[in-house]
Amino acid sequence: MRILFLTSYRRKIGGTESYLDAIVPAYYQRGNEVEICYTEDGPANRRALEFPPEIREWQLGAVDRETALNQIKDWNPTLIFCHGSTDMEFEAAVLKLAPGIFFAHDYKGTCISGLKTHKFPTPTPCTREFGPACLARYFPRRCGGRSPITMFRLYARESRRLKLMRRYAVIATNSEHLAEECRRHGLVAECLYLFAENQVQDCLPAARENKMRRLLFVGRMDRLKGGIVLLQALRKIKSRTGYDLQLVFVGDGPERQDWEENSLEIQRTDPGIHIEFKGWLERSQLALEYACADLLLIPSLWPEPFGLVGIEAGLHGVPSVAFAVGGIPEWLHDGENGCLALGDVPSAHEFAQAVARAFVPKNYQNLRVRARKLAQRWTLEKHCTDLDCLFENTVHEFRSPKPESRELAERCLS
Repeated sequence: MRILFLTSYRRKIGGTESYLDAIVPAYYQRGNEVEICYTEDGPANRRALEFPPEIREWQLGAVDRETALNQIKDWNPTLIFCHGSTDMEFEAAVLKLAPGIFFAHDYKGTCISGLKTHKFPTPTPCTREFGPACLARYFPRRCGGRSPITMFRLYARESRRLKLMRRYAVIATNSEHLAEECRRHGLVAECLYLFAENQVQDCLPAARENKMRRLLFVGRMDRLKGGIVLLQALRKIKSRTGYDLQLVFVGDGPERQDWEENSLEIQRTDPGIHIEFKGWLERSQLALEYACADLLLIPSLWPEPFGLVGIEAGLHGVPSVAFAVGGIPEWLHDGENGCLALGDVPSAHEFAQAVARAFVPKNYQNLRVRARKLAQRWTLEKHCTDLDCLFENTVHEFRSPKPESRELAERCLS
């Protein structure tokens, strides 16, 4: 099969690029012809994706749109596997060359801001269907900024994205939660769970016997990732568990300075709480942080589409605590591999209670064992096997002489 991967950025800036970093070479190694096209280079301070030299790469800007389209047409791909692009006009033209599958990593096309969250009066997940009514709620519920120009620009962009998504044969998603969100918008969607690549430890280290517990946060530092709620919960966690706490933040983002200032005040008033910010780490360094952690904390206030970081931590026998939002409950089972806090209106109180439940001595070791066992199910091989079925069915249906399949082909190429 000749598979064209189409995406936005050539540089690794987020989860989409991390996915492509693993899946593109995997599909080449499985005997497919693979090529990839980027619509932009991406931030210069981020590492470029690197693939085997046999995988041809195009980047708009390095070649003009018409040249790229002609070269792709000459290559004659069997399937387009798109992960979003910053040039929807070019994407629509590419989609006329072969049947397409769109991988929805987030809420693009189904939300005016892409976050599916009301930020006022407190951040809470949004359950509304994307449409004109979103314009009426944009300012009162703080769905985005305060500029009406930005509001209409975002609405137009996501309306175009949704319209283009309807031209794909199927939408693949990383959780059933996100698949259902797509279906509510009239899209054909299939859930293909993600995978974790970190190595599994041969054995779990013995539980700590001292009064210090090491907590870990991994992710982008913005408001909806819940860093302030986590910091507000620390004293409550310490009081409920009786443990001193060491919290390590791995990541960066626009809220980092505010979180650091809050953490200094907490440490000044409570000597039993220690907080450290390490920025983004390479995979090997992050693996060491997982190995040293007692608990991974995911205080996300928005409906995380999946939450892969919890699977990565689980491979090291580290249970997770998170709000029950988005796709997180599909892999985090309360009392099995961690604990869930109520997510309808996320609060520091609820989060602290969930952490305290995770640290109950008679349950904690079982959580660690189950965290690793459940995480081992989420493999690249299983993901590729499921993706193979979706690829083959899509191509078969596209070529099928059945009337309904001809309609699908005409819709995709229109």
